Amino acid sequence: MLFQTLHYAIFLILVVGMYWSSPYRYRLHILGVSSIVFYGSWNVNYLPLLLGVALLAWGLGRLFSKAKRPDAPTWQFGLALSTLFIPLAIFKYWDWVVETIVAIGGWFGVPLDLPKRVDYNIILPVGISFFTFQAASYLVDVRRNGEEEDNPWRFISFLAFFPQLIAGPIVRQHELLPQLKKPLLLEHNDLGEALFRITKGLVKKLIFADLLYHSIIEQTFADPMTYRGVELWVALYAYTIWIYYDFSAYTDIAIGSAKLFGITLPENFNRPYQASSVAEFWRKWHITLSNWVRDYIYFPLGGTRTKYAWQAYRNIIITMVVIGIWHGASWNFVIYGTLHGSAVAFNRWQRKHTGRMPGQSFDNKFSWLWRFLLTFHFVVVARILFGTKSITDAWDYFLGLGDLEWVLPRFYSPLPFAVLALGYAWHFTPREWTDERIKSIFISLPTPVKAIVVAASTLLCWQLTKNAPIAFAYYEF
Repeated sequence: MLFQTLHYAIFLILVVGMYWSSPYRYRLHILGVSSIVFYGSWNVNYLPLLLGVALLAWGLGRLFSKAKRPDAPTWQFGLALSTLFIPLAIFKYWDWVVETIVAIGGWFGVPLDLPKRVDYNIILPVGISFFTFQAASYLVDVRRNGEEEDNPWRFISFLAFFPQLIAGPIVRQHELLPQLKKPLLLEHNDLGEALFRITKGLVKKLIFADLLYHSIIEQTFADPMTYRGVELWVALYAYTIWIYYDFSAYTDIAIGSAKLFGITLPENFNRPYQASSVAEFWRKWHITLSNWVRDYIYFPLGGTRTKYAWQAYRNIIITMVVIGIWHGASWNFVIYGTLHGSAVAFNRWQRKHTGRMPGQSFDNKFSWLWRFLLTFHFVVVARILFGTKSITDAWDYFLGLGDLEWVLPRFYSPLPFAVLALGYAWHFTPREWTDERIKSIFISLPTPVKAIVVAASTLLCWQLTKNAPIAFAYYEF
């Protein structure tokens, strides 16, 4: 059930209607059942997996909470925590590990034939990375603070909450569970803000993301060797802004959908391509994932509080490699994480030698400009590893960028190029110039007018993008 389809619109309206028209004691049940139905609409065969992970995390939380077993050996808790990652390891990483082992065996002249998931037509369960990380963070938090959830149904509703189930934001225990425990009411501007976020998400997805994908990205990344350097650069810039609009569109619709129930989800993006360092980029891109790996991997490794300086840089690179592998079971993502980890480590080394603090203003615009351009193009070129299927394809694409002979791109058409330019213009304007002002105007409109604006915007989006709907890119992760 894709967010940008009529099916989801009908589903959301029905669930919201039942939720607010029911007595409070039934509302948690409505949220839980609707979330299970939502996930089952993708593939009912994987419902036991979602429910199994939820019940396992809840049960382990009850067993290993700090309040109940403060002296439980670390190895027992580590073993319990690792069980949550077994389904993720099997469904997402098994084939990659097998292919690597077979390749290594081939190098040493030892032919191996190991079973792979793809051989049995076992597909990757949608959203498995997101709900696994959410379950793991709950278990760690309970171990740290002892505040476990005693109601299994509430915990299932927390883990399976349908607006953020498939592609986040990754929600922590303290961010959502308290909201499910108390009666919630829609505040004065909640309805207007919810409709605005959903509409903005649809515009991002259907116009900016899907149109760019169909008209520029799809054919270029499918066979990059047949395109010239200028075409590859245009497609790469398009891919860079596409993946932002595609993912942030999901987040907008998720936050807006949750707000219709009076629930607030954390923000996930803050104009990331405006960053002037790679470290700042990761404070603005996929914020909930960055915070997750910081709190549950980087800090436990020691963070920057290490005996030797090199250990801090090691911790940064390990953390960023985990982020890379989280995105996909491929050596492309290992290299992606290593590159970004090295860049973030270099940013730390710079700060230590210059004394600049994160977020500190620059002395002049030129100091900001060259750092911004360098950071932006590092992020852009690294996106090749996202868009290609193998290291060989990524390397070929990278080499193709060096062909600077001018040609008019074969996929040139005024509409996609206008959308590409407008997409970057929207991203690089200050938030208060666009999002905040437009939102305040929208919220001030009478409710019937809001409904008309939402309906008209949605119909316009569907009219401009008549191709089959495209799943959000992060569904693969």
